[in-house]
Amino acid sequence: MSRTQTEFTILPAYNGDSILIKTFDENKEEFIILIDGGTPSTFDYSLKKNLKGISKINLLVLTHIDSDHIGGLIRFLKNSLIDKIEIDEFWINQPDSGLNQTTNKKSLISVRQAENLKTLIKGKKPHSKIREITFEDNIINIKGLEFTILSPTVEIKDKFYEAWEKEKSLLNQENLETNISSSTVDYSKSLKELSKIDFKPHSSINSDIYNSSSIAFVLKCPDVNLLLLADSRAEIITESLKQLGYNTETPLEVDYVKISHHGSLNNTSQELLSLIKSSNYLISTNGGTASHKHPSRETIARIVYKTNRDEKSLNIYTNYKIADVKNKIGEFVNENDLEEGNWNIEHKNTFTKNDI
Repeated sequence: MSRTQTEFTILPAYNGDSILIKTFDENKEEFIILIDGGTPSTFDYSLKKNLKGISKINLLVLTHIDSDHIGGLIRFLKNSLIDKIEIDEFWINQPDSGLNQTTNKKSLISVRQAENLKTLIKGKKPHSKIREITFEDNIINIKGLEFTILSPTVEIKDKFYEAWEKEKSLLNQENLETNISSSTVDYSKSLKELSKIDFKPHSSINSDIYNSSSIAFVLKCPDVNLLLLADSRAEIITESLKQLGYNTETPLEVDYVKISHHGSLNNTSQELLSLIKSSNYLISTNGGTASHKHPSRETIARIVYKTNRDEKSLNIYTNYKIADVKNKIGEFVNENDLEEGNWNIEHKNTFTKNDI
């Protein structure tokens, strides 16, 4: 099937991520990329219907093993739909261990799910290529599509594998829940005030190793450039961009930025944003959970009042209706916020170059 325009959709994935990209290669042949599958319910609610009619996924990326990214992929590989879809290649970072135990239901980081996924891949798609990804891979070119890898580093991947092995020893303990997001809410300050507060993440990279191990990259399609940050850490992406030669004077220019970790406070810094030039920012969340609410008002503030913004209007897009997100987390933005800063926020799921 031929294609001449990239179209990508940020699927409604509850508190998770699932991104379906329909682009085209150097021969103008359609090239399909699926990044994450959201929560288990995401497959039933949105992913399944978006995959109907697709006979081939050229690349499937599991950015990391959080259940709000992997759950929908497990449901996909267990569904009969998988038998109708060819998958050329998987990008997935996980040790090839023989774990057969079960994990506590409270665990947000599911080693069991990840092992289950690898078993399903080997059983359902034994001829598909499985590839580990790190910053050391630099630029990967697939049929003219260019992937510049920003995260994880080799060192982070190795620490993630160490944490994986330690997790196995905790599987029968009562509480495995990992604090991966801040639930701090402060709606009293203006966005301009919040933008001036120094970035101070609530957890270290090592204590947030699963998010830190996220596969994040720049995707250069023939007609559009995307920065896809998964749940990556700002410190890691910042350092990667600097190593690639980007700075505040010559930032990375992309058409769209998928903001890290659903707009959480811990994952987007002023310094990182200063290394990026874009007018369009995407946030994937339904508002989060009772204990982990997002997006953070501080993250919105940092985007709107980034230091090296040009005069163009800036757009923030959410994949759920803003009113629905507000119903869960409160007035994370209000009408007064929109009076300054030359910006807009709206609900939108599907994007093309023509939307810029």
